[in-house]
Amino acid sequence: MKKIALLIIKLAGVCVCATALLILLNHRYEKVMEKPYSDTEKFQFVGTAYDDIQICNVGSSHGEYDFNYWSLEEMRGYECFNFALASQTFNYDYAILSEYRENLADNCIVFIPVSYFSFNDEVVNDTERKNLNTKYYHFLSPKNVPDYDPYVDLVTHRLPILSAGEEIFRIFPKLSIKAQAADVPSADEFYQKALSRYQRHMENKENYFFPERIEDLYRILDFCKENGITPVLITTPYLKLYTDMIPESFTQEFQAVIQEICDSTGVSYYDYSRDERFTENFSLFSDADHLNTEGAGVFMSVLEQEVAELKAFLSENPPLNEPAPAPEG
Repeated sequence: MKKIALLIIKLAGVCVCATALLILLNHRYEKVMEKPYSDTEKFQFVGTAYDDIQICNVGSSHGEYDFNYWSLEEMRGYECFNFALASQTFNYDYAILSEYRENLADNCIVFIPVSYFSFNDEVVNDTERKNLNTKYYHFLSPKNVPDYDPYVDLVTHRLPILSAGEEIFRIFPKLSIKAQAADVPSADEFYQKALSRYQRHMENKENYFFPERIEDLYRILDFCKENGITPVLITTPYLKLYTDMIPESFTQEFQAVIQEICDSTGVSYYDYSRDERFTENFSLFSDADHLNTEGAGVFMSVLEQEVAELKAFLSENPPLNEPAPAPEG
């Protein structure tokens, strides 16, 4: 018995040492690893810098890039937040709103972008689908992560060194690989960008309107109604190069689906996809269907003037913060 007890103690000691070593290596790895989910870091400020959000948006990259709240925040003092992430689908929008309900003002306005791929799936393979799901483990609680998997949580969030693969060599400084700078697209590439987006969103798909995606949008609208939040459906501006490639039959069905949703819920929809103030103004776009920083600022100015729900909110609700002082000169 004494030998067995000694063996158990030794095994326990080995386990403790191995666990401690793993934690230390993981700590080192987290410091040197590339940050594939750096776009989720903004969520750490919800609840600290943002605890009573008055105006916000969800959505995929069209929400992430096309909503610029600088004038509302810095110049007027409203508390705004952009909850969008690239390729984010309605079920993740719902998860985020559920997670951060307590950080939204009772009469909050939420813009819900509806893109041409919103009722389908922007990801095109299992790798993209896995990466899309994985990033939500970094800021959502397990109860709100769609299709939550404890193993994925462990190896990608809690102990990412377990899924490091060849990246583990980054813990050794001499073997670290320098990140390559991303190329900046030129204006001459707009057409190719438009073609690429069209092929990704439209080609080789048998069904553009999944019932579950439509149901997810209804679920968001029900959530807003139950929580005193004002939802606004919106399609952001696209370049004409892109919209000219979209079949008319698809556009008609897309509009019909949204119209049915609006008729059954009473929610407003604003379509800027073919707005002539944007469609051929290349200086406002970063590619065929995403505005650049300047374009997003112009777009927000348009929304302030034309979206009835936002105009009413701004006239009836004071900002929470003192606006930043105007720059000298």
